[in-house]
Amino acid sequence: MQGGPDFIVLKNLDIDSIRIIGSVLGQSIALDHFVSQVDGMVEEFTDINRGMEKSGTFTMDRKKLFQLVGKANSNLADVILKVGLFDRSEIAWRDAKYAQILEYLREEYEVTQRFGNLDFKLKFVEHNIHFLQEVLQNRKSDLLEWCIIVLLSIENVISIYEIVRGSTAT
Repeated sequence: MQGGPDFIVLKNLDIDSIRIIGSVLGQSIALDHFVSQVDGMVEEFTDINRGMEKSGTFTMDRKKLFQLVGKANSNLADVILKVGLFDRSEIAWRDAKYAQILEYLREEYEVTQRFGNLDFKLKFVEHNIHFLQEVLQNRKSDLLEWCIIVLLSIENVISIYEIVRGSTAT
């Protein structure tokens, strides 16, 4: 086997070689698809962060944030499970020459490095999700604290009213 930037020359072209080549090409294309999806999420979070930078507030809907969480998690799961980047082909397990083809093509298409870049972007998305979830949780906590303050104030007003009413009755 020999290869270059845009070609691969095999001693024998058989169905297993075609499967290995097709598998790596499919993984590369699928990886491109997921990278573009994750780039879209990174862009969304960049816009959110820029908006927070300008306004000093965060106005994202909780449902939208959960949708982004689901999208990020499903993308990573799809890359790992459906694309099978880390699964070694059964053909490559059986015969070393196919393993050599597989490894050559993975290196040629920089599959591991591209997955590393994708993983880095997903970590950025995950970091932003955690930050924004904390912001939403703090808002909810603040609301609950204000509710408690209002209820305690109402209880105090009722108690004072009963004390005043009791002292005027005697």
